Amino acid sequence: MKRYSLLLLLIISLVLSACSSDEPGEEVDAEQPAKEVVKREETKQNKFDHLRNISLEVTEDSLMALEPGTMMGDLSYETDIQDIGFNTPELDPELKNKLPEKLEELANETNELETIKKGLVSLLASPHYKEIIENANAYEPHFEEPFLPDPTKAEGGEETKPAEKAIILLDASSSMLQQTDGRVKMEVAKDAVKSFAKTIGQSSEVSLVVYGHKGSDSDVDKESSCSGIEEVYPMGKYEKEVFHGAVDFFESKGWTPLAGAIQKAAEMSSGYDGNTTIYIVSDGAETCDGDPVQASKDLVAENAESTVNIIGFDVDGNTENQLKAVAEAGNGEYFKADNPEELKNTIQYEWLPSTLDLAFAFTMAPDGWDMVAEYKIADKYPLELWTVGRKEAHRIIDAAAIMSENGWITDEQYSELRDWGFDRSEAMKELHYTMSKTNREKADTESKEIRQRVDEWVAKMKELKKERGDTW
Repeated sequence: MKRYSLLLLLIISLVLSACSSDEPGEEVDAEQPAKEVVKREETKQNKFDHLRNISLEVTEDSLMALEPGTMMGDLSYETDIQDIGFNTPELDPELKNKLPEKLEELANETNELETIKKGLVSLLASPHYKEIIENANAYEPHFEEPFLPDPTKAEGGEETKPAEKAIILLDASSSMLQQTDGRVKMEVAKDAVKSFAKTIGQSSEVSLVVYGHKGSDSDVDKESSCSGIEEVYPMGKYEKEVFHGAVDFFESKGWTPLAGAIQKAAEMSSGYDGNTTIYIVSDGAETCDGDPVQASKDLVAENAESTVNIIGFDVDGNTENQLKAVAEAGNGEYFKADNPEELKNTIQYEWLPSTLDLAFAFTMAPDGWDMVAEYKIADKYPLELWTVGRKEAHRIIDAAAIMSENGWITDEQYSELRDWGFDRSEAMKELHYTMSKTNREKADTESKEIRQRVDEWVAKMKELKKERGDTW
Protein backbone atom coordinates (compact mmCIF):
# COMPACT_ATOMS: atom_id res chain seq x y z
CA MET A 1 0.00 0.00 0.00
CA LYS A 2 2.80 2.31 0.90
CA ARG A 3 4.43 1.53 -2.45
CA TYR A 4 1.26 2.53 -4.31
CA SER A 5 1.01 5.75 -2.30
CA LEU A 6 4.53 6.74 -3.32
CA LEU A 7 3.78 5.98 -6.92
CA LEU A 8 0.61 8.09 -6.75
CA LEU A 9 2.52 11.00 -5.24
CA LEU A 10 5.11 10.79 -8.01
CA ILE A 11 2.45 10.87 -10.70
CA ILE A 12 0.70 13.86 -9.07
CA SER A 13 4.05 15.69 -8.84
CA LEU A 14 4.74 15.18 -12.53
CA VAL A 15 1.25 16.41 -13.47
CA LEU A 16 1.62 19.54 -11.34
CA SER A 17 5.04 20.29 -12.88
CA ALA A 18 3.56 20.01 -16.34
CA CYS A 19 0.71 22.34 -15.42
CA SER A 20 3.01 24.93 -13.86
CA SER A 21 5.04 25.19 -17.06
CA ASP A 22 1.92 26.46 -18.85
CA GLU A 23 1.65 29.50 -16.59
CA PRO A 24 2.18 32.97 -18.15
CA GLY A 25 5.75 34.24 -18.11
CA GLU A 26 7.22 30.76 -17.89
CA GLU A 27 6.24 29.47 -21.32
CA VAL A 28 8.90 27.57 -23.24
CA ASP A 29 8.34 28.50 -26.90
CA ALA A 30 9.39 25.73 -29.23
CA GLU A 31 9.44 28.28 -32.15
CA GLN A 32 11.93 30.59 -30.41
CA PRO A 33 15.01 29.38 -32.38
CA ALA A 34 13.14 29.93 -35.66
CA LYS A 35 12.23 33.50 -34.66
CA GLU A 36 15.85 34.26 -33.86
CA VAL A 37 16.89 33.04 -37.31
CA VAL A 38 14.28 35.29 -38.95
CA LYS A 39 15.45 38.24 -36.89
CA ARG A 40 19.06 37.66 -37.87
CA GLU A 41 18.07 37.44 -41.53
CA GLU A 42 16.14 40.73 -41.25
CA THR A 43 19.15 42.43 -39.63
CA LYS A 44 21.40 41.12 -42.36
CA GLN A 45 18.94 42.34 -44.99
CA ASN A 46 18.91 45.82 -43.44
CA LYS A 47 22.68 45.93 -43.63
CA PHE A 48 22.47 45.31 -47.36
CA ASP A 49 19.72 47.84 -48.04
CA HIS A 50 22.31 50.42 -49.16
CA LEU A 51 23.63 47.98 -51.76
CA ARG A 52 20.32 47.49 -53.53
CA ASN A 53 20.67 50.65 -55.64
CA ILE A 54 24.27 49.97 -56.68
CA SER A 55 24.52 49.12 -60.34
CA LEU A 56 27.46 47.02 -61.47
CA GLU A 57 27.06 48.23 -65.07
CA VAL A 58 29.74 50.49 -66.53
CA THR A 59 27.76 53.25 -68.24
CA GLU A 60 27.72 57.01 -67.94
CA ASP A 61 24.41 56.93 -66.08
CA SER A 62 25.41 54.20 -63.63
CA LEU A 63 28.76 55.81 -62.82
CA MET A 64 27.17 59.25 -62.39
CA ALA A 65 24.77 57.75 -59.83
CA LEU A 66 27.47 55.73 -58.04
CA GLU A 67 28.26 56.96 -54.55
CA PRO A 68 31.97 57.29 -53.68
CA GLY A 69 33.40 54.32 -51.82
CA THR A 70 33.16 54.70 -48.05
CA MET A 71 36.90 54.04 -47.71
CA MET A 72 38.09 56.27 -50.53
CA GLY A 73 38.38 59.75 -48.99
CA ASP A 74 39.62 62.43 -51.41
CA LEU A 75 42.05 60.48 -53.66
CA SER A 76 42.94 63.66 -55.55
CA TYR A 77 45.98 61.91 -57.01
CA GLU A 78 43.80 59.28 -58.65
CA THR A 79 43.04 61.30 -61.81
CA ASP A 80 46.70 61.62 -62.83
CA ILE A 81 46.59 60.25 -66.37
CA GLN A 82 50.38 59.93 -66.38
CA ASP A 83 49.82 56.78 -64.30
CA ILE A 84 47.63 55.09 -66.86
CA GLY A 85 50.49 53.01 -68.40
CA PHE A 86 50.53 49.28 -68.05
CA ASN A 87 51.96 49.00 -64.56
CA THR A 88 49.64 47.44 -62.02
CA PRO A 89 48.44 50.12 -59.55
CA GLU A 90 49.49 49.34 -56.00
CA LEU A 91 47.05 49.42 -53.12
CA ASP A 92 47.53 52.45 -50.90
CA PRO A 93 49.35 51.29 -47.70
CA GLU A 94 46.91 53.04 -45.37
CA LEU A 95 43.94 51.53 -47.18
CA LYS A 96 45.63 48.13 -47.15
CA ASN A 97 45.81 48.25 -43.36
CA LYS A 98 42.19 49.28 -42.85
CA LEU A 99 40.57 47.16 -45.54
CA PRO A 100 40.73 43.62 -44.01
CA GLU A 101 38.40 44.52 -41.14
CA LYS A 102 35.70 45.72 -43.56
CA LEU A 103 36.20 42.77 -45.85
CA GLU A 104 35.80 40.32 -42.98
CA GLU A 105 32.55 42.02 -41.99
CA LEU A 106 31.33 41.69 -45.57
CA ALA A 107 32.27 38.01 -45.72
CA ASN A 108 30.57 37.29 -42.38
CA GLU A 109 27.34 38.80 -43.60
CA THR A 110 27.03 37.13 -47.00
CA ASN A 111 28.49 34.50 -49.28
CA GLU A 112 26.43 35.58 -52.32
CA LEU A 113 28.79 36.68 -55.09
CA GLU A 114 26.63 39.53 -56.45
CA THR A 115 26.25 40.98 -52.96
CA ILE A 116 30.01 40.72 -52.39
CA LYS A 117 30.61 42.57 -55.67
CA LYS A 118 28.29 45.37 -54.64
CA GLY A 119 29.87 45.44 -51.21
CA LEU A 120 33.32 45.86 -52.74
CA VAL A 121 32.08 48.67 -54.97
CA SER A 122 30.45 50.40 -52.00
CA LEU A 123 33.80 50.33 -50.22
CA LEU A 124 36.18 51.08 -53.09
CA ALA A 125 34.35 53.06 -55.81
CA SER A 126 36.18 56.12 -57.13
CA PRO A 127 34.86 59.48 -55.86
CA HIS A 128 35.60 61.20 -59.20
CA TYR A 129 33.17 59.71 -61.72
CA LYS A 130 30.47 62.37 -61.58
CA GLU A 131 32.87 65.28 -61.97
CA ILE A 132 34.85 63.61 -64.76
CA ILE A 133 31.81 62.63 -66.81
CA GLU A 134 30.22 66.07 -66.42
CA ASN A 135 33.45 67.70 -67.60
CA ALA A 136 33.77 65.30 -70.52
CA ASN A 137 30.21 65.97 -71.64
CA ALA A 138 30.70 69.73 -71.29
CA TYR A 139 33.58 69.74 -73.78
CA GLU A 140 33.27 72.21 -76.63
CA PRO A 141 36.06 72.74 -79.20
CA HIS A 142 37.84 76.06 -78.99
CA PHE A 143 39.70 76.78 -82.19
CA GLU A 144 41.28 80.12 -82.90
CA GLU A 145 38.60 82.24 -84.54
CA PRO A 146 39.77 83.41 -87.99
CA PHE A 147 39.39 87.03 -88.97
CA LEU A 148 37.51 87.11 -92.27
CA PRO A 149 36.83 90.78 -93.00
CA ASP A 150 34.04 91.56 -95.42
CA PRO A 151 35.86 93.69 -98.01
CA THR A 152 32.63 95.40 -99.07
CA LYS A 153 32.38 97.01 -95.62
CA ALA A 154 35.66 98.82 -96.18
CA GLU A 155 34.98 99.87 -99.80
CA GLY A 156 35.51 103.54 -100.44
CA GLY A 157 37.60 103.92 -97.30
CA GLU A 158 41.30 104.56 -96.99
CA GLU A 159 43.38 101.41 -97.31
CA THR A 160 45.28 100.52 -94.14
CA LYS A 161 48.95 99.97 -94.87
CA PRO A 162 50.36 96.91 -93.12
CA ALA A 163 52.89 97.77 -90.44
CA GLU A 164 56.40 96.51 -91.04
CA LYS A 165 56.62 95.82 -87.33
CA ALA A 166 53.71 95.46 -84.88
CA ILE A 167 54.06 95.77 -81.10
CA ILE A 168 51.01 94.50 -79.24
CA LEU A 169 50.60 95.88 -75.71
CA LEU A 170 48.15 93.81 -73.66
CA ASP A 171 46.71 94.99 -70.37
CA ALA A 172 46.79 92.15 -67.80
CA SER A 173 45.84 94.18 -64.73
CA SER A 174 43.43 92.82 -62.15
CA SER A 175 40.42 94.56 -63.71
CA MET A 176 40.75 92.16 -66.66
CA LEU A 177 39.51 89.42 -64.31
CA GLN A 178 36.03 90.93 -64.52
CA GLN A 179 33.47 89.41 -66.85
CA THR A 180 31.80 90.68 -69.98
CA ASP A 181 28.98 88.75 -71.64
CA GLY A 182 29.66 85.80 -69.32
CA ARG A 183 33.38 85.51 -70.12
CA VAL A 184 36.46 86.75 -68.28
CA LYS A 185 37.80 89.78 -70.14
CA MET A 186 41.37 88.48 -70.03
CA GLU A 187 40.32 85.28 -71.82
CA VAL A 188 38.49 87.27 -74.49
CA ALA A 189 41.45 89.60 -74.98
CA LYS A 190 43.90 86.70 -75.23
CA ASP A 191 41.79 84.99 -77.89
CA ALA A 192 41.52 88.24 -79.86
CA VAL A 193 45.27 88.90 -79.66
CA LYS A 194 46.07 85.37 -80.84
CA SER A 195 43.86 85.75 -83.90
CA PHE A 196 45.12 89.26 -84.63
CA ALA A 197 48.77 88.22 -84.40
CA LYS A 198 48.16 85.25 -86.68
CA THR A 199 46.71 87.55 -89.34
CA ILE A 200 48.94 90.60 -89.01
CA GLY A 201 51.92 88.28 -88.64
CA GLN A 202 51.59 87.22 -92.28
CA SER A 203 52.78 90.66 -93.42
CA SER A 204 54.51 92.09 -90.33
CA GLU A 205 56.98 91.08 -87.68
CA VAL A 206 55.26 90.99 -84.30
CA SER A 207 56.08 91.46 -80.64
CA LEU A 208 53.91 91.02 -77.55
CA VAL A 209 54.41 93.17 -74.45
CA VAL A 210 52.32 92.50 -71.37
CA TYR A 211 51.82 94.68 -68.31
CA GLY A 212 49.88 94.37 -65.04
CA HIS A 213 50.68 90.64 -64.72
CA LYS A 214 53.10 90.91 -61.82
CA GLY A 215 52.38 91.02 -58.07
CA SER A 216 48.81 91.91 -57.15
CA ASP A 217 46.55 94.96 -56.97
CA SER A 218 47.33 95.53 -53.28
CA ASP A 219 49.28 98.62 -52.17
CA VAL A 220 52.17 96.49 -50.93
CA ASP A 221 52.70 95.11 -54.45
CA LYS A 222 52.23 98.38 -56.32
CA GLU A 223 55.92 99.03 -56.98
CA SER A 224 56.72 95.55 -58.27
CA SER A 225 53.50 95.41 -60.30
CA CYS A 226 54.02 98.83 -61.91
CA SER A 227 57.57 97.96 -62.91
CA GLY A 228 56.66 94.49 -64.16
CA ILE A 229 56.43 95.23 -67.90
CA GLU A 230 57.64 92.34 -70.02
CA GLU A 231 58.19 91.54 -73.69
CA VAL A 232 56.98 87.95 -73.70
CA TYR A 233 57.28 87.47 -77.47
CA PRO A 234 60.39 89.16 -78.92
CA MET A 235 60.02 91.07 -82.16
CA GLY A 236 60.30 88.69 -85.07
CA LYS A 237 58.49 86.41 -87.48
CA TYR A 238 55.18 85.10 -86.22
CA GLU A 239 55.36 81.49 -84.99
CA LYS A 240 52.04 80.23 -83.81
CA GLU A 241 53.04 77.73 -81.13
CA VAL A 242 55.59 80.05 -79.56
CA PHE A 243 53.22 83.02 -79.66
CA HIS A 244 50.39 81.04 -78.07
CA GLY A 245 52.74 79.85 -75.37
CA ALA A 246 53.68 83.45 -74.62
CA VAL A 247 50.03 84.52 -74.42
CA ASP A 248 49.09 81.64 -72.12
CA PHE A 249 52.11 82.22 -69.88
CA PHE A 250 50.67 85.07 -67.80
CA GLU A 251 47.51 85.89 -65.83
CA SER A 252 45.77 89.09 -64.76
CA LYS A 253 46.98 90.27 -61.37
CA GLY A 254 48.07 93.81 -60.64
CA TRP A 255 48.15 97.51 -61.41
CA THR A 256 48.04 99.32 -64.79
CA PRO A 257 51.37 100.86 -65.86
CA LEU A 258 50.10 102.08 -69.25
CA ALA A 259 52.68 104.88 -69.50
CA GLY A 260 55.49 102.48 -68.65
CA ALA A 261 54.29 100.02 -71.31
CA ILE A 262 54.27 102.75 -73.98
CA GLN A 263 57.77 103.82 -72.89
CA LYS A 264 58.87 100.19 -73.26
CA ALA A 265 57.47 100.15 -76.82
CA ALA A 266 59.27 103.44 -77.57
CA GLU A 267 62.59 101.98 -76.45
CA MET A 268 62.02 98.91 -78.59
CA SER A 269 60.94 100.77 -81.73
CA SER A 270 63.85 103.25 -81.53
CA GLY A 271 66.11 100.51 -82.84
CA TYR A 272 63.84 99.39 -85.69
CA ASP A 273 63.97 100.40 -89.34
CA GLY A 274 60.69 101.23 -91.07
CA ASN A 275 57.28 101.95 -89.64
CA THR A 276 56.16 100.47 -86.33
CA THR A 277 52.57 100.37 -85.14
CA ILE A 278 51.67 99.99 -81.48
CA TYR A 279 48.40 98.14 -80.83
CA ILE A 280 47.02 98.43 -77.28
CA VAL A 281 44.12 96.46 -75.80
CA SER A 282 43.19 97.87 -72.38
CA ASP A 283 40.21 98.00 -70.09
CA GLY A 284 41.57 100.60 -67.67
CA ALA A 285 43.32 103.89 -67.23
CA GLU A 286 46.80 104.45 -65.78
CA THR A 287 47.04 103.51 -62.08
CA CYS A 288 50.83 103.65 -61.61
CA ASP A 289 51.14 107.47 -61.45
CA GLY A 290 52.57 107.69 -64.98
CA ASP A 291 51.50 110.00 -67.81
CA PRO A 292 50.50 107.79 -70.76
CA VAL A 293 49.56 110.79 -72.94
CA GLN A 294 53.04 112.27 -72.58
CA ALA A 295 54.58 108.85 -73.11
CA SER A 296 52.65 108.53 -76.37
CA LYS A 297 53.80 111.99 -77.49
CA ASP A 298 57.40 111.11 -76.69
CA LEU A 299 57.14 107.87 -78.66
CA VAL A 300 56.13 109.52 -81.94
CA ALA A 301 58.55 112.40 -81.35
CA GLU A 302 61.42 109.94 -81.26
CA ASN A 303 59.97 107.60 -83.90
CA ALA A 304 58.16 109.63 -86.53
CA GLU A 305 56.96 106.55 -88.42
CA SER A 306 55.35 105.00 -85.34
CA THR A 307 51.68 105.23 -84.39
CA VAL A 308 49.70 104.23 -81.31
CA ASN A 309 46.27 102.61 -81.80
CA ILE A 310 44.09 101.68 -78.83
CA ILE A 311 40.98 99.62 -78.23
CA GLY A 312 39.22 100.45 -74.98
CA PHE A 313 37.62 97.16 -73.98
CA ASP A 314 34.49 97.60 -71.86
CA VAL A 315 35.69 100.89 -70.32
CA ASP A 316 33.97 103.68 -68.38
CA GLY A 317 33.80 107.33 -69.47
CA ASN A 318 36.88 108.58 -67.63
CA THR A 319 39.03 105.74 -68.89
CA GLU A 320 37.78 106.26 -72.42
CA ASN A 321 38.75 109.95 -72.31
CA GLN A 322 42.30 109.08 -71.26
CA LEU A 323 42.71 106.33 -73.85
CA LYS A 324 41.41 108.62 -76.60
CA ALA A 325 43.99 111.23 -75.63
CA VAL A 326 46.75 108.62 -75.65
CA ALA A 327 45.83 107.46 -79.18
CA GLU A 328 45.56 111.04 -80.44
CA ALA A 329 48.96 111.92 -78.97
CA GLY A 330 50.41 108.88 -80.72
CA ASN A 331 49.05 109.83 -84.17
CA GLY A 332 46.78 106.80 -83.99
CA GLU A 333 43.12 106.01 -83.49
CA TYR A 334 40.98 105.04 -80.53
CA PHE A 335 38.18 102.50 -80.81
CA LYS A 336 35.70 101.36 -78.22
CA ALA A 337 34.53 97.76 -77.80
CA ASP A 338 31.91 97.02 -75.16
CA ASN A 339 31.76 93.23 -75.59
CA PRO A 340 33.68 90.32 -77.15
CA GLU A 341 31.93 90.61 -80.52
CA GLU A 342 32.74 94.32 -80.78
CA LEU A 343 36.37 93.64 -79.85
CA LYS A 344 36.63 91.08 -82.64
CA ASN A 345 34.94 93.34 -85.20
CA THR A 346 37.04 96.36 -84.24
CA ILE A 347 40.28 94.45 -84.72
CA GLN A 348 38.93 92.92 -87.92
CA TYR A 349 37.76 96.11 -89.61
CA GLU A 350 39.92 98.80 -88.02
CA TRP A 351 43.30 97.24 -87.31
CA LEU A 352 43.75 94.88 -90.24
CA PRO A 353 44.47 95.89 -93.85
CA SER A 354 41.19 95.89 -95.76
CA THR A 355 42.60 93.94 -98.71
CA LEU A 356 44.31 90.82 -97.49
CA ASP A 357 46.76 88.64 -99.35
CA LEU A 358 44.99 85.41 -100.19
CA ALA A 359 48.29 83.54 -100.18
CA PHE A 360 47.98 82.95 -96.44
CA ALA A 361 44.26 82.17 -96.41
CA PHE A 362 44.95 78.46 -95.88
CA THR A 363 46.45 79.26 -92.46
CA MET A 364 43.16 80.61 -91.14
CA ALA A 365 41.44 77.23 -90.83
CA PRO A 366 42.60 74.61 -88.29
CA ASP A 367 45.54 72.61 -89.61
CA GLY A 368 46.91 69.23 -88.60
CA TRP A 369 48.76 70.55 -85.56
CA ASP A 370 45.64 72.42 -84.45
CA MET A 371 43.65 69.19 -84.62
CA VAL A 372 46.28 67.26 -82.66
CA ALA A 373 46.19 69.92 -79.92
CA GLU A 374 42.39 69.97 -79.88
CA TYR A 375 42.12 66.18 -79.78
CA LYS A 376 44.36 66.24 -76.71
CA ILE A 377 41.90 68.58 -74.98
CA ALA A 378 38.94 66.48 -76.15
CA ASP A 379 40.54 63.33 -74.73
CA LYS A 380 41.50 64.79 -71.34
CA TYR A 381 38.49 63.75 -69.27
CA PRO A 382 37.76 60.46 -71.07
CA LEU A 383 41.37 59.49 -70.30
CA GLU A 384 40.83 60.43 -66.65
CA LEU A 385 37.78 58.16 -66.59
CA TRP A 386 39.83 55.23 -67.86
CA THR A 387 42.58 56.02 -65.37
CA VAL A 388 40.38 56.08 -62.28
CA GLY A 389 38.32 53.13 -63.50
CA ARG A 390 41.44 51.02 -63.95
CA LYS A 391 42.74 51.93 -60.50
CA GLU A 392 39.36 51.16 -58.94
CA ALA A 393 39.25 47.76 -60.67
CA HIS A 394 42.67 46.84 -59.29
CA ARG A 395 41.58 47.89 -55.78
CA ILE A 396 38.70 45.45 -56.12
CA ILE A 397 41.01 42.68 -57.34
CA ASP A 398 43.41 43.30 -54.44
CA ALA A 399 40.50 43.25 -51.99
CA ALA A 400 39.32 39.92 -53.38
CA ALA A 401 42.85 38.57 -52.94
CA ILE A 402 42.82 39.61 -49.28
CA MET A 403 39.50 37.82 -48.76
CA SER A 404 40.86 34.70 -50.45
CA GLU A 405 44.11 34.68 -48.44
CA ASN A 406 42.11 34.84 -45.21
CA GLY A 407 39.72 32.08 -46.26
CA TRP A 408 36.71 34.40 -46.29
CA ILE A 409 35.76 33.38 -49.83
CA THR A 410 36.33 30.19 -51.81
CA ASP A 411 38.96 29.84 -54.53
CA GLU A 412 36.18 29.72 -57.08
CA GLN A 413 34.67 32.97 -55.78
CA TYR A 414 38.07 34.66 -55.84
CA SER A 415 38.60 33.57 -59.45
CA GLU A 416 35.22 34.98 -60.46
CA LEU A 417 35.81 38.25 -58.58
CA ARG A 418 39.25 38.68 -60.16
CA ASP A 419 37.85 38.10 -63.67
CA TRP A 420 35.03 40.54 -62.95
CA GLY A 421 37.56 43.16 -61.85
CA PHE A 422 39.49 42.84 -65.11
CA ASP A 423 36.26 42.94 -67.10
CA ARG A 424 35.26 46.12 -65.25
CA SER A 425 38.60 47.72 -66.12
CA GLU A 426 38.14 46.80 -69.77
CA ALA A 427 34.61 48.22 -69.75
CA MET A 428 36.01 51.51 -68.39
CA LYS A 429 38.46 51.60 -71.30
CA GLU A 430 35.67 51.01 -73.81
CA LEU A 431 33.57 53.79 -72.26
CA HIS A 432 36.60 56.07 -72.51
CA TYR A 433 36.86 55.28 -76.23
CA THR A 434 33.19 56.10 -76.74
CA MET A 435 33.35 59.42 -74.90
CA SER A 436 36.60 60.36 -76.61
CA LYS A 437 35.10 59.62 -80.01
CA THR A 438 32.12 61.83 -79.25
CA ASN A 439 34.37 64.75 -78.30
CA ARG A 440 36.62 64.29 -81.32
CA GLU A 441 33.58 64.36 -83.57
CA LYS A 442 32.64 67.70 -82.02
CA ALA A 443 36.12 69.00 -82.87
CA ASP A 444 35.89 67.64 -86.42
CA THR A 445 32.51 69.28 -86.97
CA GLU A 446 33.74 72.65 -85.71
CA SER A 447 36.90 72.42 -87.82
CA LYS A 448 34.93 71.65 -90.98
CA GLU A 449 32.58 74.56 -90.26
CA ILE A 450 35.53 76.96 -89.96
CA ARG A 451 37.12 75.52 -93.11
CA GLN A 452 33.88 76.08 -95.01
CA ARG A 453 33.70 79.71 -93.88
CA VAL A 454 37.32 80.27 -94.91
CA ASP A 455 36.74 78.68 -98.32
CA GLU A 456 33.65 80.82 -98.89
CA TRP A 457 35.61 83.93 -97.88
CA VAL A 458 38.46 83.06 -100.25
CA ALA A 459 36.01 82.58 -103.14
CA LYS A 460 34.43 85.95 -102.34
CA MET A 461 37.80 87.67 -102.22
CA LYS A 462 38.84 86.09 -105.53
CA GLU A 463 35.68 87.33 -107.17
CA LEU A 464 36.19 90.83 -105.78
CA LYS A 465 39.80 90.93 -106.97
CA LYS A 466 38.65 89.77 -110.39
CA GLU A 467 36.03 92.54 -110.56
CA ARG A 468 38.62 95.14 -109.55
CA GLY A 469 41.16 93.84 -111.99
CA ASP A 470 43.59 92.76 -109.27
CA THR A 471 45.98 89.94 -110.02
CA TRP A 472 45.91 86.77 -107.93
